[in-house]
Amino acid sequence: MIAVITGDIINSRAVNPEIWQPKLKDYLAEIVKDPQKWEIYRGDSFQVEVEVAHALETVLCIKALIKSSNLIDVRMSVGIGEKDSEEKKITESFGTAHVNSGESFERLKNNTLLLKSPNVTFDEYFNPILRLVSFIADSWKPVTSETLFYALTNKGLKQKEMAKRLEKDSTTINKALKRGAYDELMLTLDLFSKKAKECLNC
Repeated sequence: MIAVITGDIINSRAVNPEIWQPKLKDYLAEIVKDPQKWEIYRGDSFQVEVEVAHALETVLCIKALIKSSNLIDVRMSVGIGEKDSEEKKITESFGTAHVNSGESFERLKNNTLLLKSPNVTFDEYFNPILRLVSFIADSWKPVTSETLFYALTNKGLKQKEMAKRLEKDSTTINKALKRGAYDELMLTLDLFSKKAKECLNC
């Protein structure tokens, strides 16, 4: 099985795309080496294929990356399933993962994160958790978002080293991670990987 993340930028017209789009492109190119497995289209929409176990972590990284820029946010859906055909563009590929991603994206109303998989039990278990995750993440400010993105993409670093690289005080880093619920999100990522293996065999 694979996971397909579909997303679009909220309030995209309020910010020049040159502020966020190159950063998103660099991140997607870094985590997905095959350029056929990610695409930014229509200016403010994107789709990316990742391993199921890394889907939620990727979502959180994208959320933190986008919210590092003030005035904009992002909503995303995660579709889990099979891939029946692989075209030159991910948006033209087909399979249950793509269908589930599209269907769950259409169901995004008052929240910014939703998933759909072949296992209803898994969805019913995790979607309420994702509603809480999105509630927390929607309130991230740019400084918190920047710190969280760096922490999520450099998990081996201690806070002192992170503070040095970001040229910030260690106390500032610590407070930003606490505001962003970093420790709680790490537990949620571990739970997601565990439940995906149990319920989806992946």
